Amino acid sequence: MTIKNIIVVVLLLVCFSCKKDNPVGPPIESYFGELSIFEPFSHDKPVGVDFSLGESVNFSAEFSVQADYTIDIEGRISGANYSINETGQNLENVFWAGNSNNIFFKQYEWCDVTLSFNGHDTVLTDSVLILGVQDFSNLGLLLTSFEDASEFSSVSGQETVTNNIISNASLSVHGTNHLEINGEGSGTYFGATRFQFNPGTITEQDVNEIYFNGFFKSSYAGSTVGVKLFEDHNNNNQYDQGIDEAWVLKVPLESDGMWHKLSFNLSELIVDVFAGNVEIDGILNTNNIIRIDVIASQQGNVFGTFGFFSDYYILTYNAPL
Repeated sequence: MTIKNIIVVVLLLVCFSCKKDNPVGPPIESYFGELSIFEPFSHDKPVGVDFSLGESVNFSAEFSVQADYTIDIEGRISGANYSINETGQNLENVFWAGNSNNIFFKQYEWCDVTLSFNGHDTVLTDSVLILGVQDFSNLGLLLTSFEDASEFSSVSGQETVTNNIISNASLSVHGTNHLEINGEGSGTYFGATRFQFNPGTITEQDVNEIYFNGFFKSSYAGSTVGVKLFEDHNNNNQYDQGIDEAWVLKVPLESDGMWHKLSFNLSELIVDVFAGNVEIDGILNTNNIIRIDVIASQQGNVFGTFGFFSDYYILTYNAPL
């Protein structure tokens, strides 16, 4: 066979070997070109969604190209928001179960829903009415939403000015009520909300799987929230200073006058060895916890006004709220 014939055979083999009758993945043209809407943006809850019953909002739309898209949901009353970011050519299996990025959505609230595309000017809109809000209490141990005064007690100190419940659904994160607590002075204790319960009430054993969650709003620079846990080592159903162990974490708050969700793992707490408290074994045993105080405090010891509004305290298991 001549060299010329060999070259021809090789070229033919290369051409046939490169041919694909069944290409893998979407055709390349679907990633480029003009975006057209084949099916309009809509959802399956035209009369409203009740998240408390486990319902969800299922979205639908179809477009001409593969696209990176975002669905933004914002409550008209609460200002709560949630975003869904996906890539595809339709909204098949895309849904919203009532989740929020920060504060909660409210019952009987209309939400504006926007579908936008990365790299395209097209924006589609819709709206949905919330008939019932998502129930988070089954995620762990709900301490209080401040709707039931029997769930907690209010403790004031010498420098406490305000330690009251405010009833205003439009201002509360959840339900109707929320807490206002503040004080004036150079101390570090301006009052607390106290929760007392029996040993074993916290059913999760691993502190690395337990999270404290709450919502806080402050306009006082330097304000902090302290979360303090008390153990009962000698099984007398009370905290005995010098015998039992206490754990604490102090967290600075933003002073922008906006609601913020605070979540942290209980493993971040340290043994409180101040003011007569002692370290027993240095192990936070959730079975021994009989009391939790959520305290209004400050970062230093300067004279001033410190405190916050707060709502919805819950211990969640396995993940933060």
